[in-house]
Amino acid sequence: QKREYPNMSAPTPAEKEQGWFSRLASSVASSVGEGLNYLTGVEDPDELKTVDDGSGNVTKKDDADAGGRKAMWSQLKDLVGADIMSKFSIPIFLMEPISVLQKTAENMQYCELLDRACEEEEEFMRLAYVAALAVSVYSSNERTKKPFNPILGETWEMALPEVDGIYVAEQVCHHPPIGASHCETPRWTFDLTSAVRTKFMGNWVDVWPKGRTRIHLKECGDVYNLLPPASRVNNLVVGRLWVDTFGEMRVNNLKTGASAVLTFKECNMFGAGRWEVSGDVLGADGECKLKLKGKWNESMTATKPDGSTGRILWAKNPEPKEGALVEKYGFDNWTLRMNAAKDAPKGLLKSDSRLRPDRMALEKGDDTTAQKMKHVLEEKQRAERRKREANGGEWKPRWFKLAAEADLHELELDVGTAVWEWNGAYNEELAKRTEKGIDNVLETEFDPWEFEDTKDMVIP
Repeated sequence: QKREYPNMSAPTPAEKEQGWFSRLASSVASSVGEGLNYLTGVEDPDELKTVDDGSGNVTKKDDADAGGRKAMWSQLKDLVGADIMSKFSIPIFLMEPISVLQKTAENMQYCELLDRACEEEEEFMRLAYVAALAVSVYSSNERTKKPFNPILGETWEMALPEVDGIYVAEQVCHHPPIGASHCETPRWTFDLTSAVRTKFMGNWVDVWPKGRTRIHLKECGDVYNLLPPASRVNNLVVGRLWVDTFGEMRVNNLKTGASAVLTFKECNMFGAGRWEVSGDVLGADGECKLKLKGKWNESMTATKPDGSTGRILWAKNPEPKEGALVEKYGFDNWTLRMNAAKDAPKGLLKSDSRLRPDRMALEKGDDTTAQKMKHVLEEKQRAERRKREANGGEWKPRWFKLAAEADLHELELDVGTAVWEWNGAYNEELAKRTEKGIDNVLETEFDPWEFEDTKDMVIP
């Protein structure tokens, strides 16, 4: 079959006005699209069996989602170079049974590292433990399925008895999607406003985390912020999906001026360098105080600048070996725990992510019902938005407030989103809910809706 190549004739007057760089970018995007059209134009999806798992070793393993990805490409091919977060509804075969609010809570999987930081008298070792927490988040980043986008007003809560705390998250904005979360213990607080920017490039998607992170150690008064690296989802259309994280991460002590500067090494085409991360803990004067090194899917070690006196700051917990969700999605014990009723507060809000019918159906392996219920929730959300706009109203979150004057470090002046802060109303409300709440929380019907008639709305 003869292949059609993109037209590379002389630019039109309108194209000349775009400038040379814009024409080049447009040509590259067109070429990417042409190439993927060619690759996905196979008659039999089983022809897409040769895949790369990101380690540099090509394997012969069936790509069970090849047919679905071929259909998905027909919807995505006109979005090359665009941010697809709000322009494309992800099909269910690419999803895992948790929400983005829960995915963000994987920040807390190794939250005991903050307790260890609180126990350190030496400033730079405290910073090293906070940096280790920031790196540990990516140990769950090898999972390739996407979590469900939260419905506006959706919430998620989880008790953390190991640090005597509770984690609370809420979807505070839908366009653009923004989540806010807060965790408080007797020794520290963790606050996050979370959003992402994406760029679809044909067979991969680049993801840039946006927002603001604040970690406060109460006893010593240290306050830290976090500036994370980028990630890339590879082989979105053709080949085995895999995720890489690369670039610079900074953790700044806003009280003292010290910082940890880490480099996540980008995996090359032969698989070398994947997972590697290294960097320095620097004093306010820029002098190296500690060396940090490890792999973001394995462990992190701190040593003196001369390489002596090493200490393991963090090591990944053993992964479960059995279970449907382990085998299909690669869930670890923490992720399995996030959907468990025993870690939900008594009197769980009806807006909690655990209760989403699409998430619950997908967890049971019923993809058809999951896709249908996902559509129903999305349509109800659109109906609520139209009604809210017609009434001239605005959405008001339960547990967070928009920061009128956000406390931004000079490196956060372009955090990419508005900042939402904890409003302090949660604890009093939790006490009331706990007194009246039921024990079997997963029998509660999901209801994050602002208007009473939305829940019973019939969606074809």
